[in-house]
Amino acid sequence: MHLLIDGDPIVYRIGFASQTKDKETGEVTADPVSHTLHSCKLFIEGMLYDTGSTSYAVFLTGKNNFRHTVRDDYKANRKGADKPVHYQAIRDYMVKKFQAQVVDKIEADDALALAQTEDSCIATVDKDLLMVPGSHYNYVKKEFTEVSEDEGTRFFFEQMLTGDKVDNITGIRGIGPVKAKKLLEETKREGWEAMVLEKYEEAFAPDGFQRAVENSQLLWMLQRNRSMPMEFKNESKT
Repeated sequence: MHLLIDGDPIVYRIGFASQTKDKETGEVTADPVSHTLHSCKLFIEGMLYDTGSTSYAVFLTGKNNFRHTVRDDYKANRKGADKPVHYQAIRDYMVKKFQAQVVDKIEADDALALAQTEDSCIATVDKDLLMVPGSHYNYVKKEFTEVSEDEGTRFFFEQMLTGDKVDNITGIRGIGPVKAKKLLEETKREGWEAMVLEKYEEAFAPDGFQRAVENSQLLWMLQRNRSMPMEFKNESKT
């Protein structure tokens, strides 16, 4: 099996696990960088062993993420957030040791989704990738999941309704995961686009359609041979 590894969460998990913060002074003390990099090595090699993978590819997010051109408040809630002391050292090590690919203009998530095939498995803790059909591996829970085409599409529409607080994407006020699932269950598949668009037009009038277009572009994982639902392509409403 070819394992597609999301390197971004690993950088933070390993980095923060290798440092401590004094509760009174706020001073951060980090382990020696060599210890941190060794922990990174053990984590990735352990993942390869646990999954029985015969090959792998690691992806890291680079610069110029196109989603920031869609809306400038994308992930604005993360601005100013602390990074691990050894953030750059871990990234550099992953590139050197594991040939991690730093992708520009798109996110590591998109690179994983584009690389996914019938013979690969996406390894991440990011729930957003559950809209991508195929095999998935949560490297924290150490659990495998299979996502069908229908399940992936349904997950996208659920996010269109609920939004994504982690990425600062506002959905429809008053619609949480339970209500979103219910709305989709009560609506035939061919009516999902119209139903979601109606909710947006009610919630964001007079800019509901544009908001739906923007959110779809922020939420949708770029995928091989899978285009965005027609109603939400970046086109003028007709």
